[in-house]
Amino acid sequence: MAWFTLIFGALLMAIGIGGQIFGTRKFNALAAHDRPVRKYIITVGSLVVGLWIVAFSAAHVLHLHHSGHW
Repeated sequence: MAWFTLIFGALLMAIGIGGQIFGTRKFNALAAHDRPVRKYIITVGSLVVGLWIVAFSAAHVLHLHHSGHW
């Protein structure tokens, strides 16, 4: 289960960052100065959530490897 969560967290982080780099629209109803800020906030949010999932899963995997049980 920890391996699945680790892989899922890394995939989620990659999709979030990739979506911000390649998937943002160039036109919308927001003012021109709001677009970079929105992209920055969503990118940072994706990084925080993805890295938290990866770190949490890595801690569980290392604990299992070290102690042999959950």
